[in-house]
Amino acid sequence: MKTPKEWKQYFESEQFEQQYTYRPYDLGVTYKEERTTLKVWAPTASEVKLNLYAHGTEEEGQSSKQLEQEISLRQEAQGVWTVTLEGDYHGVYYDYDITVDGVTKRTADPYATACGANGRRSMIVDFSRTNPKGWEEDESPRAKVECPFLYELHVKDFSYDTNSGIKEAYRGKYLAFTEEGTTYQGDQIHATGIAYLKQLGVTHVHLLPVYDFGSVDELGDNDQFNWGYDPVNYNVPEGSYATDPKDGTVRIKEFKQMVMAFHKAGICVILDTVFNHTYQVDSWLQRTVPYYYYRQWEDGSFCDGSACGNDTASDRSMFGQYMKQSILHWVKEYHIDGFRFDLMGLHHTEVMNEIREELDKLPDGKEILIYGEPWAAAKTCMKKGAIPAIKDNVEKLNERVAIFCDSTRDAIKGHVFYGKVPGFINGKKGLEEEIAHAVVAWCDGSQKWKPKAPSQIISYVSAHDNFTLWDKLMLTMKKTPQYEKRDEEIVRVNKLAAAIVFTCQGIVFMQAGEEFARTKLGDENSYASSPKVNQLDWERTILYNDLVEYYKGLYKIRKQFGTYRYLGEDAHQYCQFIQCKDKNVVAFTIDNREKEERYQQLFVVYNANKKEVTIKLPKGTYKLLADESSSMREKDEIQVKDYIVVKPQSAVICAK
Repeated sequence: MKTPKEWKQYFESEQFEQQYTYRPYDLGVTYKEERTTLKVWAPTASEVKLNLYAHGTEEEGQSSKQLEQEISLRQEAQGVWTVTLEGDYHGVYYDYDITVDGVTKRTADPYATACGANGRRSMIVDFSRTNPKGWEEDESPRAKVECPFLYELHVKDFSYDTNSGIKEAYRGKYLAFTEEGTTYQGDQIHATGIAYLKQLGVTHVHLLPVYDFGSVDELGDNDQFNWGYDPVNYNVPEGSYATDPKDGTVRIKEFKQMVMAFHKAGICVILDTVFNHTYQVDSWLQRTVPYYYYRQWEDGSFCDGSACGNDTASDRSMFGQYMKQSILHWVKEYHIDGFRFDLMGLHHTEVMNEIREELDKLPDGKEILIYGEPWAAAKTCMKKGAIPAIKDNVEKLNERVAIFCDSTRDAIKGHVFYGKVPGFINGKKGLEEEIAHAVVAWCDGSQKWKPKAPSQIISYVSAHDNFTLWDKLMLTMKKTPQYEKRDEEIVRVNKLAAAIVFTCQGIVFMQAGEEFARTKLGDENSYASSPKVNQLDWERTILYNDLVEYYKGLYKIRKQFGTYRYLGEDAHQYCQFIQCKDKNVVAFTIDNREKEERYQQLFVVYNANKKEVTIKLPKGTYKLLADESSSMREKDEIQVKDYIVVKPQSAVICAK
């Protein structure tokens, strides 16, 4: 029996790569009404047996196994085992017994595209029977998006609150997004749900993990909560967000209904993918081909660059193939519009570029977004020659593979891990240059890391990780944070943060609720906290309606100005910075590359001081678009020239 160290040497040999790399994207189930073919890649197996079941879980049957049939697979070239079943097998559940080195383990299909409750048994499905009415006519709006505005959502967060206006049966579910005309009624009626997202101007909803994950019992109560960064079945929708997790077709159909609802509203759908680790090492991947899919150190121990107990090996060809097949499945079967890669720094640049190339071949495929975290949690062990997709290697990535820009985030609001360390907006001095670099998406050649274009930069100040923006501002600016109490200074600084992000080049991203002072009461890592802590509090859309409106106005300014819609490599050249006599102030003009549009130039000032400053305007007459109180000043027809006064802790945007 081989040791883990011996497996590592074998899998990373040139001989293994040449003999067992399988390129076709047909592993898993190929269904037809008259016959179904199953294929599994198991090059180290001596025997593979298929088990068929009538039910998706042991608990549902009359016996402990309910094994209906056991069938041996035949071995073919390149490590593939296959069997063809004659007849209609739609709705039949299955798993495998795989024998390696004399040890037999039972496993679900790692390539499964459907499963029973909690994902322990895979399922054969005729996907045409899962299509909701109108699915064939569903059309992604991605080709029409000129100025991306990404909004990060968790399915349960979105509608768990009783004030969401969503019917109880759909709260915390995929179908919550299909509810139209939902409202919260305080002193006035305010939109909630998908109507609210549409009003806000969101172009892309980024969904936290919605593949089948292991940290929530799909048959348990609705008070369970997890972000879902715990992959079990990469190609199957999570069942706890479906109205019936037992029937494997329900989650598929309801997921499609959700996507249709977003597309109907003109909103694209991005999936959060977590290919860098699995929920546990004892995964379907490990049971199928032991030790192949995971990185090991030279002594055979598992790497843990993910800080989750294991690192998958995207630098090995068949896991790279696995990632590509999975991504293509989500696009083709679910009409997905983009992918966010968790801890992308654990993948190598080659596989990320290959994914980009595969997507580019699809209809409107070049409009499918790819971005990820350009870091890892700890050290890992890649194959010799593999280049990690970290920030320092951004120039090795395709110009349409983007990274979360932590440099922008930390310059604006302060250190992400040290809660009380501020940034430019909340009191730290000497950050004017960093903010200026952020404005041009760090494309000015000022850093050792060199993005090719703003298309590679995600500009943001908040995401699901760490403190919400509101909580971070409270921690850095108040001796005794009162998270649930409105604080006018914090609101003002929140507006300044938003003004900076929306006037930076690159792609705008934000955490859901940032625009209405979302708080988790200081909970820095709420991945498994209660739904009450994590839920979007829809009442805050009314309590902080001025903040919501400020975000709306900023996006309207951004999307009508051609240079912000442009993500090309020379975009930074349209920006000119203005020397200011005051510290903690950044001012610049940005020319409009679209000459036929209404405005020739924007003039923007950020004032992080607790006092007002007076800034000299460039020559010409400007119209006020945004100030400390409103980002919808355009309708007021206020003209300014020569000088402008910028109130404390605020931004001003004018247009020539």
